[in-house]
Amino acid sequence: MTSSLPPYFSRRLFAIFACVVFVTVEGAANSTYGANLNKAPVLISDSTSTRAIALESITLKAEPFPLTASVKFGSDARTRICVFAQNLELLAGEGPTAFSADVQDAAGKLYSLKVEYSGPVAGFPGITMLIVRLADDLGDAGDVLLRLNLHGVSSNRVRIAIGHVGGGPANDPNSLPTPITGDPTIADPVATPNYSSPSFAEGADGIRFLEQATWGPTYSPVGGELARVRSMGYANWINDQFNQPPLFAATQSNYPTPDNYPTDVGTGCPTGSPATCGRDHYTMYPLQIQFFQNALTRQDQLRQRVAFALHQLIPVSGADLNNQPAWVAPTLQVLDRNAFGNFRQILKDVTLNAGMGEYLNMRGNSKVSPNENYAREVMQLFSVGVDLLNQDGTPVLDAQGNHVPTYSQADITNFARVFTGWNINQKVWVVDGTTPVPNYTDPMVLVNNFNGTYDVGQKTVLNGMILPACANCTTLANAQAYKNNELNLAIDNLFNHQNTGPYLCTALIHNLVTSNPSPAYVGRCSAAFANNGSAVRGDMKAVIKAILLDIEARGDVKNAPAYGHLREPVLFATDLLRRFNGTSDGNISATGTRQGLIVDMGQNLFNPPTVFSYYPADLGLPGTNLLGPEFGILDTSTTYKRANFVNTLFMVGIPVSLPDRPSGTQVNYSSYQAILTGGGTPQNLVDALDNDMMHNTMSSSMKSSIVSTITAITNANATTQAQQRTQTAIYLIATSSQYQVER
Repeated sequence: MTSSLPPYFSRRLFAIFACVVFVTVEGAANSTYGANLNKAPVLISDSTSTRAIALESITLKAEPFPLTASVKFGSDARTRICVFAQNLELLAGEGPTAFSADVQDAAGKLYSLKVEYSGPVAGFPGITMLIVRLADDLGDAGDVLLRLNLHGVSSNRVRIAIGHVGGGPANDPNSLPTPITGDPTIADPVATPNYSSPSFAEGADGIRFLEQATWGPTYSPVGGELARVRSMGYANWINDQFNQPPLFAATQSNYPTPDNYPTDVGTGCPTGSPATCGRDHYTMYPLQIQFFQNALTRQDQLRQRVAFALHQLIPVSGADLNNQPAWVAPTLQVLDRNAFGNFRQILKDVTLNAGMGEYLNMRGNSKVSPNENYAREVMQLFSVGVDLLNQDGTPVLDAQGNHVPTYSQADITNFARVFTGWNINQKVWVVDGTTPVPNYTDPMVLVNNFNGTYDVGQKTVLNGMILPACANCTTLANAQAYKNNELNLAIDNLFNHQNTGPYLCTALIHNLVTSNPSPAYVGRCSAAFANNGSAVRGDMKAVIKAILLDIEARGDVKNAPAYGHLREPVLFATDLLRRFNGTSDGNISATGTRQGLIVDMGQNLFNPPTVFSYYPADLGLPGTNLLGPEFGILDTSTTYKRANFVNTLFMVGIPVSLPDRPSGTQVNYSSYQAILTGGGTPQNLVDALDNDMMHNTMSSSMKSSIVSTITAITNANATTQAQQRTQTAIYLIATSSQYQVER
């Protein structure tokens, strides 16, 4: 923790706290660092109520706190308040960026408060002082309830007065005073988690881990993937995943290489063609069913999750690529092949990918009129983002407090000039031995018309890096050597930019763990991107480990209000199928042939509607300063369709319908039904589902409601009654917000 308070402040605070400590010390509460990483911070209150020990940060006056500081420094006059906490287990060097805080007013509205300082109280290292800044939109609210969050875990809530004393929300149920406990002269231990031990996976966090690192936990046969991770431990399981082979060795990918077909479906599927010709060559159907078959059955789960996260960061869309799987599959292969490789290689391979060249107009790009589309998106979306970032992902601010742009229009123009000269490989691709068609399988190549196409002049790119003009581009060989070298320099420019690590880390954390990570979490991932421990930058294995083995990712319970993320439709579907031993031919559709149930829920797999992917990565939740990207495809209609999907899966099933659904899709909940037929109670059933579906985080009110609902279901046939109760319990859990927001 950092400490940079002026001496007069420290002396005065010491005197005040000396009085507080010796009046309110009660009992001993020293603890050790637990394998479940579940230790919650404790905000200190007085000894007889939940009212916080709190002071205005400059005057050290007690509440009520004014909205603007009694003594103003600089242009930001918003009041800062000192509060005090115990029971913290910070990583070495962690400071205020590890924390978040919020208050709730009488109307139930939450306001986020920025934690600007954290440090031990002089003479009392077991007590941490934190300074929080009042939110701009928080008015004269009277009493509010304040909470502190650390590593995804919330503290108790204590009462402070803003503007005036009184009113405010009722105390939380079962809340008690939280005066200082134990010996405040003994510092809290430094957190030193070691994930090599399987003990970390023994509790609920083993299930949480598989929610983040796979398409969903499995419990059978013989314990499924959960048993494997609990026997191996997290670190060993991840290393084992790094060594799991993909399905197709030739492309190091889980996707085959489809044949290129004519751009016109009438030519590609003339009269007399098989009935499935259009489906297999002019829709995403083959890739979609391959995706779901991979997700449900393949062992290399971690590669699949990371590759899909990269697809959402660096998308192409079949809808814009003539609906041809042959144009989309090579991009998916790039992401599979490099998911455990190096991010620089991803940028290079994606840049020369023929499908991407078509999608963002780089193919055929000429110096006569360079297209800026790919140049813009490779910066804005694929590598550095629009705002200059600190290494913890927070924006760099200028002297006026404004965000600093990462790039300018001149940068876009110059990158577009770099990306001139490439087009699809002219190697002839022949269908049925007779019909030549465009080649979207191989990477793009430099065309032969170098004088009319290549831009070989000097260019200035990010951070003022100069790409020199070609000195000897008088022959095709020299010009191509120059352009290839220039492209490598441009890729290096993007790859080595200060933003690339935090930008990539934030995107992957959003997709795998939580939409609102602390800056400290992002910073640790960024450090791994910058150096994998062997002076290698961009090592995806190091980044993945940093994300999944971070203290903010791990733990049996994560109850901070901003923690977690909504399960997007694809993840929602695969998670339920894997948890309930689902079997499927890969076509998740009840009536049509094009993944209808997933599309209905708002996610048309491999057909994202824009280059911003299936939903905006920076989507904010209304009325908050929080991000909730997946909520971009959640509305009244898709919420209903989610419930319909669960009903179809557990009440009806997806039947066989040849040739599009040769085996259909079914789940198996017999082990849960057996709880009831074996003499168990509805409470026993819901407890088991709470453990396996929600790792024991179901609220007591939700559990009570579900138990009451299924108890009311009666049938003269005991087996039918057990089935109906089991189906209903699963349906109620799967359609609940508590399940659909993965935490």
